[in-house]
This record gives sequence, C-alpha cells and structure tokens, in this order.
Amino acid sequence: MGRGAVQKRSKSRTEATAYPYWFGAPATLIFTVFFVLPAALGLWLSFTNASTMSQRQDFIGLANFELLFGTHGEAFLGAMGNQFLYALITTIGKTGIGVLLAFFLNRAFLGRNVLRAIVYMPIMFSTIVVGIVFGFILSYEGLLNSFLRSAGLGFIAKDWLGDFDLALFSVTAIDIWMGVGWTVVLVLAALQGVPAELLESAEVDGAGRFARAIHVSLPTVAPTISLAALLTLISGLKSFEIIYATTGGGPGNATEVMTTFLAKALGTTNLGYASAISFVQFAVITVIAMIIHLISRRIEARMS
Repeated sequence: MGRGAVQKRSKSRTEATAYPYWFGAPATLIFTVFFVLPAALGLWLSFTNASTMSQRQDFIGLANFELLFGTHGEAFLGAMGNQFLYALITTIGKTGIGVLLAFFLNRAFLGRNVLRAIVYMPIMFSTIVVGIVFGFILSYEGLLNSFLRSAGLGFIAKDWLGDFDLALFSVTAIDIWMGVGWTVVLVLAALQGVPAELLESAEVDGAGRFARAIHVSLPTVAPTISLAALLTLISGLKSFEIIYATTGGGPGNATEVMTTFLAKALGTTNLGYASAISFVQFAVITVIAMIIHLISRRIEARMS
C-alpha cells in the first residue's frame, strides 16, 4: 500500500472521529456563553462587594458567605428547608399523579384526547396569572371558602394562603395542578413506545391488565419516570414565580424559599451577597441532582 493511500486513510479516520464534535460545537458554544460564563461571573461576584449602585468590585474573600451563614444563617437555613420540602412535595405529587394519569390516558375510551388536552392545558397558562387568580380563589373570602360555606362545610374554610401551617402546602398544590400535565406527556409518550409484542406475550402468559402495567410497562418507562422526577425536583429547588405571585414568601417566613430570599437580597443592591446566595443554591441543586441521578440509575438497573 502506497504512502498516499495510508495518509488518505488516516485523514478519513481523523475526519470521521471529529465529525460528531462539529455537530456538538454550536450547542457547546451556546451553553458556554449563556450558562458557563454567567455562572463563572456570578462566582467571582460572590467574592466581591459588587453593588448595583457602584461600578467598583473589590475582592472581600468569604465575607458574603460569612454574612449568609452567620448573621442571616437562621433565616437562610429556614428558607432552604422550605425549598427542600416544597421540591419534595411537588416532585412526589407531579410524578405520582402524572404516572397514574398517563397509564389511565393510555387506554382507549371516548373523549380520551379531550381529557389529555385538559390535563396538559394548565402548563400553558402564565404562572403569574395563575398565582394571582388562585390568590383570589384561596383567600378567606374567596371562591373556595364561599363554596364550602354554601355546601354547609364552613368549618373547613381557611385562609389557605394566609395560614402559617397551610400556606406552603397550598402553593405546592397549585404548582402540582399546573405542572402535572408535563409529566403525563413524557410518561404517556414512553408508554406508547412500549413494544406491543411484550404486552402480547404477557397476555398470552395469562397476565391481566394490572400485571402487564406493573411488570411490563412500568419497568420499560422507568427511565422516563426517573427523568421526569429529576427535572421536577430541580424545578422545585429553584421555583419562584408561583410562590412570589401567591404569597411573596409569607405569611412571615412560612413560604420563604431560597429563590425569594435571593430576590429580597437583590432588592438591597448588594450584588455580591446575592451572588453568594445564588452560588449556594446552584451547588445544592447540583449535588442533589447528582445523588438522585445515581440512585435512579441503580433502581433502573435492578428493575431491568
């Protein structure tokens, strides 16, 4: 074989190896410009006294983190705890209800497509608008309590968004109502991709509808369910709009979460301190997401 042929083959192999990277280059560039660089800038600002009122950015070390975990430590840890509870409840609600609805809507019955549209519809509404509307519905003199009183259930009536013990759970219920359709769409698409021969084989073996759903369909769509749960958890750990629109973090600190805590910090013009909060939130979300991902991978491996 001639030298030219060897060089040509080597060049072809190099091009074949580099070919996929050319497709990934635009996405990598966009991710770097809009995510990596802002994150690096935010990390740098967290070590400075940057302010929206001044152009100076003097390096002050860990002073912002000392302020966050020292002077404001109790308030921030309370907000972090509320954020975890909020994310956990919304993840369980959206994933659990979403999976059940997806299995139900995967069956053939009259009006199925209309019901699918109704389930998905809330996610298309503006979060701020939904928050304001539910603020009227769930107020002490709102539509829900008016209905309860007219039905003779006035003893159940509460200030659903103004009660310290109920406010956080009321907001999570609104969030679940809005976002469950997204989980339904993901799981429903996965269910429709379950090989028909697997279901037919299970039916031939005498498995009923419920057994086929548990032992055939569920393991097949488990990766999709895990993905939906992970994304929902991440969304819950940075949720802001619905909380801000309904309670603003109140009453008191009952619904104060990391995102509303961050918003209030931005209102003080202390950009460095707000960047420290943002970095801590980013680190917490990243660690939790990695742990959940590893756990879900192990569960999927055992189910398969």
